[in-house]
Order: sequence, then C-alpha cells, then structure tokens
Amino acid sequence: MEFFSRSLVFVLLYYLMWHFASLFEIAPHVSAFYPAAGVVLLFVFHYGARYIPVAALAIMLGGFPYDQFWDWQIENFVMSIRQLLVYSVAALVARRLTVFSLPVKTIHDVSGLILVLTVTTLASSAMAVVSLKYFMSLPPDGMPSIFFNFWIGDLGGALMFMAAATLFIDLYEGHHVYRGDVFERRVAWPLMLLLLTALVVVVYFMVIGVADVVGRVGYLILLPVAWAATVYGMRFALLTSLVVNLSAVTAYILLDLDNYPVMDFQLLFVVTVIMSMILGASLEEREQARFDAAHDPLTRVMNRRAFFTQGTALFERARRHERDLALLMVDLDYFKTVNDTWGHKCGDQVLMAVAECCRNACRQTDLHARLGGEEFVLLLDDADTKQSAVVAERLRGCIEKVIVPFTNHTITASIGISQLTESTLSLEEMMTQADKALYAAKADGRNNFKLYAQLTVT
Repeated sequence: MEFFSRSLVFVLLYYLMWHFASLFEIAPHVSAFYPAAGVVLLFVFHYGARYIPVAALAIMLGGFPYDQFWDWQIENFVMSIRQLLVYSVAALVARRLTVFSLPVKTIHDVSGLILVLTVTTLASSAMAVVSLKYFMSLPPDGMPSIFFNFWIGDLGGALMFMAAATLFIDLYEGHHVYRGDVFERRVAWPLMLLLLTALVVVVYFMVIGVADVVGRVGYLILLPVAWAATVYGMRFALLTSLVVNLSAVTAYILLDLDNYPVMDFQLLFVVTVIMSMILGASLEEREQARFDAAHDPLTRVMNRRAFFTQGTALFERARRHERDLALLMVDLDYFKTVNDTWGHKCGDQVLMAVAECCRNACRQTDLHARLGGEEFVLLLDDADTKQSAVVAERLRGCIEKVIVPFTNHTITASIGISQLTESTLSLEEMMTQADKALYAAKADGRNNFKLYAQLTVT
C-alpha cells in the first residue's frame, strides 16, 4: 500500500512539473525551467531502485494529453530513455556513496547535491543535444545555445524541486521545528511581508504595463534571498527563494517578458537557490557549532563553561539590582552503581531523564547545566529561600520517578541550596556553599535537600 501511494504521488508530481515546465518551452524538447527532472532524482534517491519502473511510467504519462506516448516518434523515446537512465543512475550512485542526505542540512549536503545535479544535468544535456542533432537536424551553430539553455533549465528546475522537497520532508518527518521558527523567532511577519511585496510588484507591473522594467531589475530578487539566508538560515532562505522565483515565474508568464534574456532568467533561478543553500547552511553550521561549544553533548543542557559565563552575568545582575538568587547543586545518589550494574548506556538514559527534570524545573529566566558526571546545577533568578526549597522538592520528586531502563530500579538525588546574600562575593562562592549543603544532604540519608543557611545557623 505504501509503495502504491508513493508511486501515485511520484506520477502526479512528475505530471504537474512536466506541465509547469511546458510553459517555458523555448525549442522542441527544450524548456527554460524543468523541475520534473528533480522528481525522478528525488524518488529514486530517497526510496531506491524499485521506483525506476514508476519513473518510466511517470515519464510516459507526463505529457498527457498533449504529448501521448503512443504517438511518440523515435526521438521522443530516445529523449525519455535518456532522462530515465541518466537521473536514475545518478540517484543510485549518490545513494550508494552517500554524497548528500535529505533533507539537506549541512554544507556537505549542499555541496554534494549541487555536484550531483551539475554533473547529472551536464550529462543529460549533452546526450539531449546529440539526440536533437541526430534526429531533428539541429544546426551546429545552434547547438551551444540549446545546450546551455537545456543544462541551466534542468539544473534550475531540479534545484528548485529539491529545495521544495527539503522543506516538505523536514515538515513531514519532523526534522525541523517550523512552529518554533515562525513564532519564537518572529519569522511570520517577514514572511507575510515578503509574500505581500512579491504579489504587489507583479500586480503593479501588470496594471501599468511596463514589463521591460521587470526585466532590467530582475536581479533584485537576490536581495531577499541573501537577507533570509544570513538572518534566519537555510530553511527560511529556501522558502524565500521559492517565493521570489515563483513571483518571477508569474511575472514572466503574465507579463510576457520576451525582452528578458532566457539565459539570464534561468541563471537567476539557479543562483537564488544555490545562494540560499550555501549561505543558509553556513549560518546554521556556525550556530550549531556555537551551540555544541556551550552544551553537554549527551544531555544537550548547558555545560560547565557556558554556565559559568552566563551564571556570572546573572549573578552580577542580581547583585546590582538587589534581587534574590538561588543556586541548587544536584548529585545523583549511588549513580556509579547504575553504570557498574546495568552499563553506561542505561546510565546515559538516566542522565538524559534527569536533565529533562532540571529543564522542567526551570523558568525561562533560570539557568541549568550539567557540570560533569552525575552532577547538575540550577541557578534560579529572583528566587528566595522558600521558592528555592519548593523547586528543590519538585526536582527531587521528579528525579525519584526516573526508572533505570529495562529495570524496576529508580534513582534518587541529593540537593544543596545556597542563596545570594550581601556578603556573597562571587558565583564560585555560591557554588561552594551549595556543595557543602549537598554533602550535608548526603550525610543525612540522601534523597533530600539542605539549605546552606540552615547549616550556618546550626
């Protein structure tokens, strides 16, 4: 059933992309923009060789009802076999060598995808031009221009389709949190503004009828793509390139921009997509590198170095504004037994569950980190003794419910609490105080919390 549904989507997508490409036919069998090529590459690469017969069926039915395969001449069969062979082989080779992965995420993926599409479309275009020369008596002086139009048209179309596929796979398989991007990073308004601007520009030139102006300023579509890639990353940049390129397509069709050189139009498509991928992936890799440098690789919470950097800043703000500040040192009881008895893999699962408890115990203004081993720390902004005790008890209760994987064994934690006072000079001093309270909690039977202030009073 899954194969059938995917095959149906394959054929339908190819059919739609073929008819879309027919709007840009500049010569027999040559389109200025051919995204259908990307459909074959995507499905064979993503799902394997068993979809090659489906690709053959899609190519046969793609032109219906205007180009019915039972009326094909020999050149039609040759061109179709060429497309099936070249793109299927390229997809299988890329799949075998893991040249890139979908959805496209990294510079390696981007470089691999661009390399595969460039080589594939070059080979496909060369074979197509030779076929056209042999079967349709293409004059030698016309071969270079037809070759470049064919190549850039296939490359631009395939790139655009793979960009759209990346966005769809991301959304469908949940690789990327678009809701967080749109609402937390406030991308919704720029996106709406971009869509509105593109629509207004097209309608404006349709009304006043100065199509030649659009042709002269077409390169300006690069600006929003560059902005999106450098500010928001590759996903939003790909979405932006799709929007601006579809706006350009709309203008090209509705305004009948015959005065605008086809090659320039094609190159704009290619450049916008490549720009969005390279700049966007570079930004996301830099952001990922910064995140990795500041976070524990196992639990994905803040590491010791980042905690001291951000914690010191929070400590200084609290002192300056005379606000309460509480620090909780958390240490898992008998955690070594977990590793020794059930293995480090189970121990890692426990640590990740404890990190989630720490995350849930904190507000947005608080900090939490893994200091190393089984030791965690929380820094609670504007929290007095009573509030920090409530958080400590809630955290202790959450950790107490963590079960070692594949067992019925639970774990516990001891917690030490220190508060910012007028005599506290540094974050390190608060940590030392919390550490003393932590050892007092362990000495008192573990699975409890102690306040440093109570120790000093005693």
